[in-house]
Amino acid sequence: MSWIDYLIVVVFMGGVFIAGTLLGRGVKDIKGYFSANNNLPWWAVMLSIVAAETSVLTFLSIPGLAYLGNFSFLQVCIGYIIGRIIISFVLLPMYAKGKYISVYQAITEKAGVPMQRIMSITFMGTRLLADGVRLFAVAIPLSMITGLSFMQSIWILGIVTIIYTWFGGIKAVVWMDVAQWIIYISAAFIALWVGSKILPDLSTTLANVIEQGKTQIFDWKFSLKGYNIYSGVIGGAMLSMASHGTDQLIVQRVLSCKNLQDSKKALIGSGIVVFFQFALFLVIGLMMYMVWNGASIEMLGLQKPDALFTKFIIENLPPVVKGITVAGIFAAAMSTLSGSLSGLSSATIVDILQPIMKDKVDDKKMLHYGRIATLSWGIFMVGGASLFRNMNNPLVEIGLSIASFTYGGMLGVFILVRFFKKVDTWQYVVSFFGTIITIIFVIKFSEIHWTWFVLIGVFTTIVFEQITVMISKIFKKKI
Repeated sequence: MSWIDYLIVVVFMGGVFIAGTLLGRGVKDIKGYFSANNNLPWWAVMLSIVAAETSVLTFLSIPGLAYLGNFSFLQVCIGYIIGRIIISFVLLPMYAKGKYISVYQAITEKAGVPMQRIMSITFMGTRLLADGVRLFAVAIPLSMITGLSFMQSIWILGIVTIIYTWFGGIKAVVWMDVAQWIIYISAAFIALWVGSKILPDLSTTLANVIEQGKTQIFDWKFSLKGYNIYSGVIGGAMLSMASHGTDQLIVQRVLSCKNLQDSKKALIGSGIVVFFQFALFLVIGLMMYMVWNGASIEMLGLQKPDALFTKFIIENLPPVVKGITVAGIFAAAMSTLSGSLSGLSSATIVDILQPIMKDKVDDKKMLHYGRIATLSWGIFMVGGASLFRNMNNPLVEIGLSIASFTYGGMLGVFILVRFFKKVDTWQYVVSFFGTIITIIFVIKFSEIHWTWFVLIGVFTTIVFEQITVMISKIFKKKI
């Protein structure tokens, strides 16, 4: 990187720092800190949702999917839109009616406070491990491009993000997400434009790759082992229902909209934006395939397809453009981290601390505790990410796939609460943990593709709950 590239990154980080802290000036209580007093515009929340679910791993790895394969991942994105439409009309009305800050408050009436805490703690564990790993993962391309060490990259990202989240809460998170989304999408378009200029005959080369099937989207052959229209649409819809209907990271943003209609527009709109965003990343992968004439990753001196985009940035982007692209990588990482910190702190305060303290602490004191929780989770996550040394650590694989273990059970519990008769708290607990154990066996001992895991988890949760109902009836008869 040249001095002007470093200057662009420094200006970007400084701007985020100043703007984020200024946005926190009007925060006076816990509701303002965690839900922005339900006063955020739907379009900003929509872009914030997109930014939150677009980690650096997505930014760098999706182009690799197109490079090695085709556009079949867009089948999953179609499912994302369908899943968000279902959630908008099935679960969002329940959340809006209750005026909740934490999504796990919605299950308290039927499943009880203990189950609320179990779900919240599960969310915390998922976020801490998965996003801690993602934070480490972004340090790898940043160190390759900038020359900074892993530790320096992680702490620069972490300190700036922790400070603006600490000051501004969800309001700062959402507005900074909007700015960061604009930055990294601009970087992606610029990289695509630069790549297209490298090609001597774009139209002929494009015709050749189309003939090779590189732009194929739909695969109508049913299989449990890969991307096809069935696993994509069904699996994508189920995953989207779980992540955008039961995960505090996303639902917290949705609940900060002005009303139910705005929440629906933000959620459904985010699915449409994500579809076109993933299409952009896949087109970048196709562009790299054309630039390098389809060379294998081994021929390019790489070990993983995730490094393809990083290699392209290093070798082909000129000064200024490279600085903007690196700022885009920082932006994608910061949006994920800030959302996690806000989600973790809100779950800690609302689901764990408030039920214990009840009316013993006023709003100002609770706001103070909320900021302490944000700072604590930030130090914990950044410090944990700093402990990683290589991507071959088995913990990394667990962190990146942990949502697959928990999402099915979490969505299953919400479906039970929404559509089934109330049962004892222990029955929800047994159903939830029984599902997690089942999914672990499915992942460990089968070749079923990850797109089916949430559906299997939901079905298993319902089956376990029905079994506990039958057991309960048998024991009552005997008594």
